[in-house]
Formats: sequence, structure tokens, C-alpha cells
Amino acid sequence: MDALATALELDPLALREKNFLRKGDALATGQVLESEPLLAETMRRAWTALGDRRAARGPMRVGRAVAASFTPYGRMCWTRDSASAWVGMELDGTAVVRCAAPDVGGGQTSSLCAIAAEVLGLDVERVTAVGRDSHFTPRAGTTTATRQLLMSGNAVLNAAREVRRHLAAAAAVLLEAASADIELVGGRAFVRGAPDRSFPLASVVTAAIGQGRPVQALEKYDAPSAPTIDPVTGQGKAFNDYTFGTHAIEVEVDDETGRTWVRRLAACYDAGRVINRTSAEGQLEGGAVQGLGYALMEAVALEDGVSKNPHLADYKIPTTLDVPEIVTELLESGDGLGPFGAKGLGEPAMTPSIAAVANAVSSAVAARVTELPITAERVLAALRPTA
Repeated sequence: MDALATALELDPLALREKNFLRKGDALATGQVLESEPLLAETMRRAWTALGDRRAARGPMRVGRAVAASFTPYGRMCWTRDSASAWVGMELDGTAVVRCAAPDVGGGQTSSLCAIAAEVLGLDVERVTAVGRDSHFTPRAGTTTATRQLLMSGNAVLNAAREVRRHLAAAAAVLLEAASADIELVGGRAFVRGAPDRSFPLASVVTAAIGQGRPVQALEKYDAPSAPTIDPVTGQGKAFNDYTFGTHAIEVEVDDETGRTWVRRLAACYDAGRVINRTSAEGQLEGGAVQGLGYALMEAVALEDGVSKNPHLADYKIPTTLDVPEIVTELLESGDGLGPFGAKGLGEPAMTPSIAAVANAVSSAVAARVTELPITAERVLAALRPTA
């Protein structure tokens, strides 16, 4: 897009905005977008978040650019994906979530606890998650394809809502009110509009058991499914939904050595609904850094089909010293298929950073850099094409 903007003598951001996908547009496979992609808004916010342009100093050249992306979350919609979860109440009014979703550092467990806490009117500290032992947890599938919030999150949501239904019925008897008028907030049950009439949730649990009502539920979530892509025409619905976002990046390039530093990175995404802000921001930061490694230093050295750098001692990845200032912004359209309208952020968090780096370096050296990783040697070649 930047190369096209240069050829057309247009502003690269303006060119993107003219061509961004919009609700109702069809993708290459013929799939029609059913929600509004907020690409223009994510791009504007990411660009603004970069702040004032860094002044060039000494032999340093400064370049800045953006890249926008849309990435699916969840598995392909003909796989008939599913996940299960169990939610139950303890006699002290706390809740337990049993789900086999592997937490690989993305905050999957805390997000599942937050979903149950929201539905049951509890502080998240009052919800405990049982680990990923198949002896004690129902099947939830792998933490891949940015699927766990969609799949296990919705399974927990379904189970928590079923438990809440029974608690509300029990509280309605205690408070002599209709179940529909019962609110669960702050670990207490009360009648809507009359917070002075309430019972602690522990009492409601005891009452529910006494009334013969279940205080736990095992539920399953089945992802929406569709027929497979037509192998002849390539047309059909590949994924149920997408996450949209933009990275804006500022780099410094040493005119004498070709070395590149990413000084600032701003990431803005439509998260649909933020379930756990700390985890969501961490996903954006981690994905961005992974993308920077791909763009600037990661390469598999092959000789006769054999990797010559199979270990982390030889395969370069970013360290804390390579991480720039990162600003993250999260939009909440509520249009996702996850709990409360959430979208997945795991893999989408990395997607645009590689192109954004390439665009920023190309802007700094006034020549297109198209090979990865963008090493000092390749940058020097772009700076001095006849050397």
C-alpha cells in the first residue's frame, strides 16, 4: 500500500482509508463481512499515539509508517469446533471454574474467572479456576488459532448463566420476588430497585441446595459452522469472524551502518469487548515484539536443507533491550462472537508489525526494502544500490 501510494503520489494513510473493508463488503472468497471493521479508526488512533516525530540526529534517518490487518480468530468454520466448561458454587459463596483451556501466558485462566465473576456478581478474587488436568476438567481443546476466549469463554459464560438462573430462583423465594427481578452484585442477591432487601450469596447457595436446585452446571459451546470452501471455485465462508487492528511504527536508521532501531510502536485494535484489560494489553505488546523479531532479526539459516541455527544461542529473537516504547489502545465495538461481544487478540496482535517496520524503514531510506529480516546489510544495500 505504501509503494502504491508513492506511485500515485498520495498520502499512504488516505489511500488505505479509501480502500478499507466495510460492513457488507465481500472478501476474496465471497464471504460477506457481517460486522463493521474499525480499520480506519484503529489506524487514526495508532498514528496519533505515535506522538511528535523524532528529530533526525547525526547520521540517523527517521521513518514512520503504518500497516493495518484483519486476522481470523477461532478455527475454520467447517471444523465444527466445540469446548466445554463446568461452573459451580461453594457453600461460602465462592465459585469454581473447571475448564481444560491451557493457559500459555496469555491470561486465559484469569479471563475465564472474570467471565464467571461478571455473570455471578462476584469479585474476581472470589472465583477459583481448577487446572488443566483431564481427570478433573471437561475438554476445551487447544490454545491455538486464537480460539480459547471464543470457545472456552463462551462455554464458561453458558455454564455461569445456568448457575445464575438457579441462584436467582432460590433468591426469589427468599426475597419473595420474581426471579427476573433478582440482581446478583457484589456477592449479594437483592431485588432490583430495592438494594436494602438482600442476602449474601452464601445464604442463597444454601437455600438453593435446600430447595433441591443445582448450584453447578456443565455446558458446551459449539462454534457456528458453515459448509466447506468450494474446492473448485475457492468460494465460501472460511472463518466466522475477524479481528481488525493497526500498528504505527517509528524507526531510526543509521545512515553509515544500516542498523535499524524501532523507537516507538503504537498498536490499536478492536477487541470487541475487553474481558481482562491487563491480559489484552499484554497480548498486544507481546505480539508486537514477536513481529519486530520476525521483521528485523529472525532467520533460519539453511545449508543443504539442514538448519545451522536450531538453538536460541544462534537464532536471534528480541530481548528487553530491543523492545521500544509501546502504546496500546483497545476499541470495544461489542461485535465479536466471544463472551459479551469479545474478539480474540492472540495472533492478530503480531500480524501488522512486520509490514509496518518494512514501511517505516523504506520511508527512512527512501527506497523499498522487501526482504526479511531487514538486516543492516540489506538496509545499506538499499541506501547505496550501486555500491
